[in-house]
Amino acid sequence: MQLNTKAIELAFHNWVSSFSLGEFISPSLEKPWFFTEFSFLLLFGAFLILYSFLSLNKSLRISSVIAFSLFFYYKSSGVFIAIFIALILSDFVFALMIHRNKVKWVRKLMLFVSVSFTLSFLLYFKYANFFITNYNQLAFNKMEALDLFLPIGISFYTFQSMSYIIDVYRHEIQPSRNVLDYAFYMTFFPHLVAGPIVRAKDFLPQISNPIKFDAFLFNEGFLRISIGLLKKLLLADYLGKYVDLVHQSPDQFSAFENTISAYAYTFQIYFDFSGYSDIAIGIALLLGYRLTENFNLPYKSIRLSEFWRKWHISLSTWLRDYIYIPLGGNRKGQVSMYLFLMITMLLGGFWHGADWKFVLWGALHGLGLVLDKSFRWPFQGRWQTLKAVLSAIFTFHFVAFCWIFFRAESMEFALIQIQQIGQGWHLTDAANFYVARTEWSIFFLSAVVVCFAPKRWSLSLWNSLLKVPVFAWFLVLLIVLQFIVQFRDEAVQPFIYFQF
Repeated sequence: MQLNTKAIELAFHNWVSSFSLGEFISPSLEKPWFFTEFSFLLLFGAFLILYSFLSLNKSLRISSVIAFSLFFYYKSSGVFIAIFIALILSDFVFALMIHRNKVKWVRKLMLFVSVSFTLSFLLYFKYANFFITNYNQLAFNKMEALDLFLPIGISFYTFQSMSYIIDVYRHEIQPSRNVLDYAFYMTFFPHLVAGPIVRAKDFLPQISNPIKFDAFLFNEGFLRISIGLLKKLLLADYLGKYVDLVHQSPDQFSAFENTISAYAYTFQIYFDFSGYSDIAIGIALLLGYRLTENFNLPYKSIRLSEFWRKWHISLSTWLRDYIYIPLGGNRKGQVSMYLFLMITMLLGGFWHGADWKFVLWGALHGLGLVLDKSFRWPFQGRWQTLKAVLSAIFTFHFVAFCWIFFRAESMEFALIQIQQIGQGWHLTDAANFYVARTEWSIFFLSAVVVCFAPKRWSLSLWNSLLKVPVFAWFLVLLIVLQFIVQFRDEAVQPFIYFQF
C-alpha cells in the first residue's frame, strides 16, 4: 500500500468544514469525546505545546492539566461533572479527617460514611433500574424505571476514590494536603474514563516529581499512542464489524460463523481495551507521568489464575486487595478461599454491568478459578512443554467461551449462539468464509499472530522502534494515520469499556 496523504487531507478538510465552535465546546452525552476523535488529537496537540512552557512551574503545570481534564470529562458528561467534583472534595476532606482522628470507632464511621457516599452515585446511576426491574419480576409489580444517564467513567473513578480512602484508613499512604494535588490525581484525563485504575501510592509521588522529559520518553510516548491507535482503529474496530453483524441475529448464522465471531470478539475486546490503555499510557508519558501497565499478553496464560494476573491488571489487583484479601483470602482454609473467590468474581462481573449476563460471566470465572486452585498442575517433569501448551489452549478457550455472555445482547442471545456453535460443522465453511471475507480474515489472522507470537519478537520490534529518531516520528504517525483512514469505518466505534 502506497502512502496516500490525500485521504488524510480529505479527513482533515471534512472535519474543518463541519467544525463549529459552539458545538465543539458543548457536551455530548450520546457521543463521548475520546482519544480517537480528530478534534481531541488536534486540541491535545495544541495543549501539549502550551504545556511545554508551563511544565516548569508546578502550580501552572497542575492547574493546566486539571483544567484540560475537566473539559475532557465535561465533553462527555455535561452537568454530571458536578458529581465528580463533589466526590473529589468529599474524598479530600474525609481523608484528612480519618488521618487526624485517633479514635478507632470514629475512624471506622468516617470510612463507612465516605465509602457509602462514593458508592451511592454508582449504585443509583448504574444499578437502580436493574434492582427495579428484578423487583418488579419478583413482586409482580409495575414500578416505573428511572430515566437515568450513566456518567462516563463512574465505575473507574469510584474504585479509585475508594482505594484512596481505604489506603489512608489503613495507614498505607499519607493523605494529600493539597486539594489541587488530589484533584490532579483524580481527574488526570488519560486514565479518567476507562482506566487503568490508578493507585494514589503509585501516582501522588509523581505529581511533585514528574519524569524528566527527553528524546527517549518522547519516542516511548508516541510509540505507545501509535500502537494503541492501530490496535483500536484497525484490529478491534475491523473485527467488530463482523462481531456486531452476527450478534444481531446469531440464529441466522452457521456453526462456523458463530464460532469465528466468538473468537473475533475475544480478540476485539483485548485490542480495544489494551489499545485504550496504550494510548492512555502514551499520553501520560508525554506529560511526564507513568501509569501502570494494564495488560501483559493475557491470552498466552497457562492457567486461569495467570490470566487474571495479566488481564485488566489494575482491576484484578483492586479486587484482590480490597475484596478478596479483606474477606480472608487464603488464610481461613480452602473452603473459605473458594467462597471468597466466588464472591470476588461475582462482584467483579456485576461491576462490569447491571445485567445477569455479567453476573454469570463473573460466576463462570469464579468457578474456573476455584477449579484452577483445586488441582495441582503437573507442568514439571516429562512432557512439561506439551502439558503447558494444552493447558494454555484450554485456558484460552474457557476465556473465549465466557466472552460470549459478556458480548451477547441478552442472555437469550448468548444461549442461541452457543446452541448454533454446537450444530452442523462443515469443513468447507472455512474456505468459503475466507473467499467471501478475505480482507476481514487477514485482519483476524493478524490478530492471532499478534496475540500468540513469541514475546522476543515483540520485544525486538519494540526496542528497534524506540531507536527511531525524534524527527522521524512525524512520518511514523503519518503512516499510522494512513492505515487508519484506509480501513476504518466512517464512524469510529466508542471504546468498549466506556460503557462500564
